[in-house]
Amino acid sequence: MAVPVTVPRLGEEMRSAILIQFLVPAGGAVTRGQPLYELDTDKVTQEVEAEADGVVLRIDASEGGEYEVGAVLAWIGEQGEELPSPA
Repeated sequence: MAVPVTVPRLGEEMRSAILIQFLVPAGGAVTRGQPLYELDTDKVTQEVEAEADGVVLRIDASEGGEYEVGAVLAWIGEQGEELPSPA
């Protein structure tokens, strides 16, 4: 089952973050704990690790875009898996 990649809350006051870049492209394999993307908040720029093993099935976010905590940025799963339509 595909797992959504969401913006994590990196601090109590954090409400949103800017996506700097994905470090693994769509179609690329990832392992849990591997750096997946970079976020910029008011206080820090941080690499965020993948929370699942699999393939980056789709990236729904744009580099440079600002996203609220919990927003879906991408999907990780098994190659060929069905995904919900992008928001």
